Parts: sequence; C-alpha cells; structure tokens
Amino acid sequence: MGPESAAGSTPLVSIAVTAYNLEKWLPRAIESALEQRTSFPIEIVIGENCSQDSTLAVARSYQARHPKVVRVLERSENLGIQRNYYDTFDHCRGKYIAWLDADDYWTDREKLQVQAEALEADPSLSACCHYVRWVANDVEVKRERYPVLPAGRYGLDEILRHNFVPAPSAMFRNGLHRGLPAWYFDLAPTTDWPLWVLAALGGEIALLDRTMADYRLTPGSSFMSRGSLFWYTTDAKFYEHIESVLPARWHRLARAEKGRRYEAMAYQLRKQGDFTASRAAAVQAFRAPSLLDNVGSKTKALLAAIVREAEWRLRG
Repeated sequence: MGPESAAGSTPLVSIAVTAYNLEKWLPRAIESALEQRTSFPIEIVIGENCSQDSTLAVARSYQARHPKVVRVLERSENLGIQRNYYDTFDHCRGKYIAWLDADDYWTDREKLQVQAEALEADPSLSACCHYVRWVANDVEVKRERYPVLPAGRYGLDEILRHNFVPAPSAMFRNGLHRGLPAWYFDLAPTTDWPLWVLAALGGEIALLDRTMADYRLTPGSSFMSRGSLFWYTTDAKFYEHIESVLPARWHRLARAEKGRRYEAMAYQLRKQGDFTASRAAAVQAFRAPSLLDNVGSKTKALLAAIVREAEWRLRG
C-alpha cells in the first residue's frame, strides 16, 4: 500500500517535516516520504516557518498534487525552530510520528513499515531509530554509518551520555512531545535531544540494524558548519537544564557529562588563544559535582588554563 491508496484513512504514522528556507532540498525529502511502501495509511505534515524563499510554494505544490496525504501548516509569523517542531508534532494525527527535516531524506522504502512494526510489537519501546549516512553536496559520503553504537535497546544511561538518535531516523509515540519542559523552547539549536530523554524516561529506544536515511550536511547546517567549540557549548547548555526532568539518581551522570563538555570547551578555547574564557570553562567543569567525577582531567584542564593565561598576561 502506498500513501495515495490509503488516502482519507486515519494515519498510523504521521511524517513531521519542518522547513525554513529550504526550497532546494524540500522536494527530495517529500518524495522520499511519498515513496514509502506501507500496509497502513500515512500523512505528511509540513510545518513551513515563514521562509524567505520559495519553500512555501514548493510545499503548496505537493499539497495540491496529494491533497489527501500532504498538509501544509502555514505560519503567520516565524515561530522559532523549537515551536515549529512542537506545533508540527501537535498537528500530527498518527499513533506514531516520524521525524524528517526538510534537508534530509529517506533511502529505504520500507523504513516506515519496519519501524511501525517494531513499535507495534513492543509497547515497552517509546521510540526507535536506525543508522544513517552523512552526505555532503548530494554525492560526497562523509560517514557511511552513524551512530557507532551496536544495534540494540538503550535507555537513560546511554542517551544522557550523548545524543545517538539521528533525527531523520526517529519514530516515536505521538504525545511524547507534550512532556517537554518550558526551557525547551529556549534551547536552540538543540531540538531533539530532550525528546529522547523523555522517551528513555518512559521506556526504551531501539536502534535498528538498518541504514535507511541520509543526513545531509547542508552549507547552513547549525551543527556541522560551526565547529567543535560550538558543539561542546551547545551540549553544556543542554546539561544545564536536563536535570529538571530527571529522577535524582541520574543527576550525577548528567553533571559528570556536563563537566566533560566544559573541559572540552576549555581545551578548544585555549587552542584559540582565548585564555580567560578557557579558565572560566575549566572552573565550570569543577562546578559540575560530584567533585570526584573526572577529577584528574578537570584538574589538568584548570591548571593548563591558569598557566596559559598567566603566560599571556606576563607577555603583556
């Protein structure tokens, strides 16, 4: 069954596509969704966030051609990235939501069928994901398979250490997003990691042993174009907030990971010659209790920052 043959039926899976200034990439994302082969009805919900290019016109053209499958949410003003995601999820009618950013695309026509079957068969799963490729310029494969974890089931212990769920690989139970805290809307550019923490609080996340999507490294990609210091800073911001949704027994792990990110920030800042900021980041690593967590590396980071700053000041 394809999406057209199921048109008009209540969807089992909603595909949430969010788009802003992505006229060049959106068609391939939508086509990869329309090509899915499923035994159940689906819908494609496009949250168009007041683009300045022709993204809205592209979305409307697909809605005109597939009116019973494609719905376009047209904004009167730009909602911001987080609220656009949340509102798009909120308009999804399916039992499950599949995440698809407008600059990514799926490469396996059985993707939705495989993931929906996994979630239907096991109520203890809150979400499932799979491996993806990283591609640039539509032809250059930067990474054949991500994440590096083995296939299997994972919980809070793993998702708190790193975000191993590629967004275009994710399918989760509808309603999960409604547990997101108020601070989520100020966490840009992080969009998905808090959602996977909520998933792990309510069940497990299955990593399926298939590569079924391409994660496209576009020139304006928030993460891939801005370097490692930006990544560490973004991670640290996530850890500054995530404790509010965690049971107390998980706080130590979150704080230890936050300390590691500040250590990495201190190192990168020292490499860039910003010794005062490096020292401040190293101090933040020490302020992420427990004191004994990462104590050796934290001490090394702080001493290195202090020494380099002192040398810099002496040079005048």
